Amino acid sequence: MRAHAGTGGSSLLAIPLLVLSSGVIHAQARQAGTATPAPRALELQDYYRIETASAPTISPDGKRVAFVRTYLVENENRRQSEIWLAPADGSVPAMRITNAAFNATDPRWSPDGSLLAFTSRRRSLAGTPDSTEDSAIWFLRMDAPAGEAFQIDGVVAPPIFSPDNRWIAFVRRPRVRPHVPTDPMEKKLAERFKGKIYDWMNARFDQRGYLPDPRDSLATPAAELYVVPRAGGTPRALTHVGVDVQDAAWSPDSRSLALVANLHQRDEYSYEHSDLFVVDLDGKIKRYTDDGYDHSAPAWTPDGRSLVVRREQGLSAVIAARLTHGAQIDLYWVPVDAALNDTSRWRNLTPQWDLIPGRPEVVASGAAVLFDAEVGGDHHLFRVSMGGGPVEQVTSGTRRLSGFSTSASGGLLAYAATDPTHPSEVYVFSLDQPHGDRQTRLERKLSNLSDAFLRDVRLDSATRVVFDSKDGTKVEGWLIMPHHAAGEHIPLILGIHGGPHGAFGNNFDFEMQLFAARGYAVLYTNPRGSTGYGENFLWGTWGGRWGITDYDDVMAGVDYILAHYPIDAKRLGVTGYSYGGFMTDWIITQTHRFAAAVAGAGISNWVSDYGTADIPRTKESEFFGAPWEAKGFELLWRQSPIHYAANVTTPTLFVHGEADLRVPIEQAEQMYTALKKRRVPARMVRYPDSYHGGWSPWNTVHRYSQEIQWWDRWLGKGQLSAVSP
Repeated sequence: MRAHAGTGGSSLLAIPLLVLSSGVIHAQARQAGTATPAPRALELQDYYRIETASAPTISPDGKRVAFVRTYLVENENRRQSEIWLAPADGSVPAMRITNAAFNATDPRWSPDGSLLAFTSRRRSLAGTPDSTEDSAIWFLRMDAPAGEAFQIDGVVAPPIFSPDNRWIAFVRRPRVRPHVPTDPMEKKLAERFKGKIYDWMNARFDQRGYLPDPRDSLATPAAELYVVPRAGGTPRALTHVGVDVQDAAWSPDSRSLALVANLHQRDEYSYEHSDLFVVDLDGKIKRYTDDGYDHSAPAWTPDGRSLVVRREQGLSAVIAARLTHGAQIDLYWVPVDAALNDTSRWRNLTPQWDLIPGRPEVVASGAAVLFDAEVGGDHHLFRVSMGGGPVEQVTSGTRRLSGFSTSASGGLLAYAATDPTHPSEVYVFSLDQPHGDRQTRLERKLSNLSDAFLRDVRLDSATRVVFDSKDGTKVEGWLIMPHHAAGEHIPLILGIHGGPHGAFGNNFDFEMQLFAARGYAVLYTNPRGSTGYGENFLWGTWGGRWGITDYDDVMAGVDYILAHYPIDAKRLGVTGYSYGGFMTDWIITQTHRFAAAVAGAGISNWVSDYGTADIPRTKESEFFGAPWEAKGFELLWRQSPIHYAANVTTPTLFVHGEADLRVPIEQAEQMYTALKKRRVPARMVRYPDSYHGGWSPWNTVHRYSQEIQWWDRWLGKGQLSAVSP
């Protein structure tokens, strides 16, 4: 192994004061007899104080946990991430171990715990072709008290360590060398042309912009699987499939890797359906599937004789069959000696389980499989026996957990956890002790990034509500009630999530808390189409029913809150982003009950969206066809809010990124123009450098400010009483 020291290396020492400083200040105040100030209401500027702990990874021996701390650098309009380290027993505070001058993410332990890999874009001092500044992979020695970050020759993508510590595998895409014209006239034309030329269909994608030709292997080289010795060296390709390799996982004996790859990737008229493969260190590859199903996340059993993999029907097959629902995802046990398409020997481990299983991990004994999943408004870890049977929930609490990581023995579990009044922090918990619903009392908190913020600021709790929709379907939601005077009726804002196949839940949401701090009650619900409530609920909007069953659900929620809480029915607001923006547009065309609306990046015209957005798949599947097909056009136009714009009387604010390729800004422009033509109060706020997702901190805060001003103008904040905590 040849070490290449990076500029501004990191020390494992001398960092704890960063964690202790705020706690020390409060402790000194208590010792001096000074009263701790009462928490104040949340303010817009507090957005820049939010920190999160995520992506925990526990060392193989279970003694240390590395995680990512993310915070905002306001003056530079960016997010900063660092790798922090904490002892699993909590004996000393967590400390930063990467250089604060560079972003660092994706920590990964070597199997012997001696190395911690991470991704960081910084200048490399290596001299080999594969270890240039394009290589963002760095390593820290964890068997020494301190040390500089270094690189390993040949490792140019996130490392996948072999269990025997002899090899490092990774998936990389060769660099594309741009065409350089040699003819003087051709060169002049190229230099002066600032436009785009393409003759392929999938020409752009949100947050990536315009794409090179996906059909051309020279323009878009495949990301193949490579290996190098643990000490470094020249990468050796194991696969030559010509398409992107994904989810590579070493076998227990370190002689082969399981992977998935979509061999139809270069066919623009086919949606993904990745097949399952195993390749050995000699490059001999075995294919297990070619049946139109989509596979992902293979995991080996400890004996190396079988795999567990996620499997679902491919979207192309769903569309071709005109199914009235999407594909169900299950976990399957696969014998390694099975022949191609011999799925009769496969075993479905979750046939009766009605939720969506995440990435599987086989426990050390091989007796069971762990996986994560949404369940209602929570996100937890689950377990199923290798032989199938009932699925057992492993973790508990009204909160959302993520980033599950187990020690080599499987006895200790690390994860990040958040709830409505707590940003994400990292915890550890023993899986070896019986716990039931006592998990939150037995777990150990390893990070304290938000402690000072939570002492300074008062956050409002979210109350879970369950109500009946129009047809009797049970719907879950949450209500945040602000501090208000007794007997006062206050305005309500209805929030609608994106998706629709997503969900609100028991996690911290700055925007919701900000609305409540300004004196507004906030209701957010999971209508049909949301994840976490079973297959029938998930596909409840399929078949052109966006705006029908989900509309009934959210309006039933508003009626329930009006009947049970002191809400002013004349001061209702509605808002949402993406799918929530579509629903906001739709709602204001269907009812006059809302005094104000804020629509973020919402679809108003499904017909025009089909040809301008980066993903036509939703229209082809959930609306049964393209606009030039009779059924497709009927449903797309019927469920377009612009079709009913003549009904709108609600003052509406539109917020949209001009670079949005998922829901192009022309969607908001159509609705805005319709409202202005009809003299309905409307305002457009455009963000020229924002895509559909990945907004910068400054634009996010500006957007929240505009939303608050709109609510204050139309919902009458001036009439609200100020109430101290």
